[in-house]
Amino acid sequence: MRTLIAAFLLALASTAHASPWALDVNLASYHLHQWARDELNQSNPGLGLEYQIAPDWTATAGFYRNSYRRTSAYAQAAWTPLHVALPAGIEASAGIAAGLVSGYTREECPTTPWAAAGILRLRKDGYGVNVLVVPNVGGSAGFIGLQVAAPI
Repeated sequence: MRTLIAAFLLALASTAHASPWALDVNLASYHLHQWARDELNQSNPGLGLEYQIAPDWTATAGFYRNSYRRTSAYAQAAWTPLHVALPAGIEASAGIAAGLVSGYTREECPTTPWAAAGILRLRKDGYGVNVLVVPNVGGSAGFIGLQVAAPI
């Protein structure tokens, strides 16, 4: 998976342009509880739009097929104040994301409709990867989610 992500970043970076907008493609989740890995959907395709408001602030909205095999819509803001320059010109930023999400019951997600996650963003020339980490809350299964991003 790391090789695929690195190839995506390197292959597309040469055509990048400066834009505050990006298309996010939701790919998958890895649930933190074994029961969730056995019973829930780990493939979560979807699309979203991302707008870079400022270096530390991003707004996103979109939809995806959730782990309960229903469509979820989301709108969130991400604050990523931690920045690190990595080799090959890759920029990493980390912080928190919070907002609203649909498509879950209170039993599945006790905080519905509110959602919060840790976020790691890797970027090179606007292309990148978003890794979201949602903690276990009550009886719900937290997960690590993966998106790829491309400037538009």
